[in-house]
Amino acid sequence: MAKRYTFRLEPLLRLRRQREDEKKRAVAGRLREIGALEQRRQTLLGEIAGQTQAMRTWLSGGRLEVNDLRLGRHWLLRLQRGVLETEAQISTQRAFLAQERTQLTEARKDTKVLERLKERRRAAYLATLNRREQAETDDLNATRFAHAMAMSEVEA
Repeated sequence: MAKRYTFRLEPLLRLRRQREDEKKRAVAGRLREIGALEQRRQTLLGEIAGQTQAMRTWLSGGRLEVNDLRLGRHWLLRLQRGVLETEAQISTQRAFLAQERTQLTEARKDTKVLERLKERRRAAYLATLNRREQAETDDLNATRFAHAMAMSEVEA
């Protein structure tokens, strides 16, 4: 019986799979960060809408205090600055995400190359095994045929 097939580069394949998994986790983490920042941006935009509505209510009311208006405007500007800072962080995170996706693609290619090589070598191994088995079967059949011919000559 032939020995069991072993792929000699299996440790390297495992390392490449681990590296690919690390890159996947990095991309997923970056996507979570971007999602959290976008959620923060939406929250700030909601607060801006609420502050704007509150200021309109103050302006439409009969009595208007300058300090309230000034504080409201200051708070509105602070919220808008927060939105701009969040948008800048989102664009930075997206740039990092693009780099990480490129690294993930490269890691996936490296893993895929070894996986294909493993499949090819296994197929070649199985083909060799099949050829050997077929040769053994052919030898056995030739021996049987020769034996049958010899027996038929002895009987005749």
